[in-house]
Amino acid sequence: MLRLFDKILLTSLIVLSLNIRAQDPVFAQYYLNQNYLNPAFAGFTNDLTGSINTRAQYLRVPGLLTSTTASFNISCEEETRLGIGGILYHHVEGEGFLHTLNAAGQVSANFPFKFKWGSRARMNKGLVSAGIQAGLGQKYLNWNRLTFSDQYSPYLNGIQNPSNIGQQQASSNIFLDAGAGIRASIEFGPGKRPQFLSMGAAAFHLNRPAQTFLESRIPLEPRFSFFTFYYLGNVRKGRTKDLRYWTIGALADYQQGLQSHTLSLYKDANEYLTIGVSVRRQEFIYLDRNIDAVIPHVLLNFPDIRGDDFTIGISYEWTVSTLGEEKTFGSLEFGLTWRFEGTNMCNSRRKLCKTKGFDMGHDMPNVYF
Repeated sequence: MLRLFDKILLTSLIVLSLNIRAQDPVFAQYYLNQNYLNPAFAGFTNDLTGSINTRAQYLRVPGLLTSTTASFNISCEEETRLGIGGILYHHVEGEGFLHTLNAAGQVSANFPFKFKWGSRARMNKGLVSAGIQAGLGQKYLNWNRLTFSDQYSPYLNGIQNPSNIGQQQASSNIFLDAGAGIRASIEFGPGKRPQFLSMGAAAFHLNRPAQTFLESRIPLEPRFSFFTFYYLGNVRKGRTKDLRYWTIGALADYQQGLQSHTLSLYKDANEYLTIGVSVRRQEFIYLDRNIDAVIPHVLLNFPDIRGDDFTIGISYEWTVSTLGEEKTFGSLEFGLTWRFEGTNMCNSRRKLCKTKGFDMGHDMPNVYF
């Protein structure tokens, strides 16, 4: 149990934080959280897909920060070229005192194309997607979890009587939040050694929504996200379904003058398992800066559950900066994704020819021509 001084200090930090401009969390498992990364991913799996991802940051620090996202996607790439998605985001900080809730709908427009790489090369596939999102957000404070100094007695043990401090504003205004993004996926070198290049950029909080909370006006500054990933595949034993990839990628987030860069390497061990490691640092170019965290990943895929695809992702951020692993005990992320094959917005139920992509967490979608 926290001491009186710790309780007062924690409460003060929460109240003071309400006067500081908010900043979005950065997730490690981008492959289970594409809708949070870029609204152009709306509907990217074609079939109905549901995902949930939760992040517990700094497991050893009092007032654990937890962030949870839940999303869905559905589309019909062969008929409408439109994708629909939605995302629900919930962030808790200060031992459950301060909550941030945001729900948004997403729509994407997808433009497939073909091209040749060389005079004798076969036709390759490509896709350009643009997406927008709009949603509502709100902050609220759980006053029942706060403990004030007048509830302590110097003569009796424990917390006594309700506080004389009356509850103030419990929630902020409901604010409108908007974002937009664009991405491109390009296939080249098909055959036994297929390769893909995927990249994109997105901007969130474009309207700079203002949150009025506890007589403070808190603007939510834009967040800019960028990503690029290169997939190098290899067809084993001539079986297309046994296609495995090496994946190299980078993500960058910028908001409030702060920045985060994540460099990643993944390898498909087999049809069911992908392993990887990421390095997160504040600076990208300067080699003399400290690395913030090393992040191992494990991705398990079960493609034969009732004909659907079920994926589990686990990652752990090992803090290696001066903040120290012994002080924070790192951060843990856990995610689930379930794609319901054949459940989409298409009038026909013809199966699309799969481009090896989402099954093992890669973002190259099924593309119909």
